[in-house]
Amino acid sequence: MGLVLFSIVFILVGLFVMWKAIFGTKKEVKEFSSGIPADFSDFFLMIIYKLFPPILRRVFLFLLGLSIVVGFIYLLFFYRS
Repeated sequence: MGLVLFSIVFILVGLFVMWKAIFGTKKEVKEFSSGIPADFSDFFLMIIYKLFPPILRRVFLFLLGLSIVVGFIYLLFFYRS
């Protein structure tokens, strides 16, 4: 039951990210990754995200949300025991 709830929460998070990528304002999309990086890979991704032009930021956010949704749907359906 915990896996199902965990998957549903992250599927909703992925849908929220895709919603912001499509319908978010330019300011919301630009500030989406604001914060302190936790490790080197997070720092590297944040720098790349800041260098993207706005349309590529939206595409990147949409693909990130889509990968979260697909990954947790896969987890939900194929790893249930």
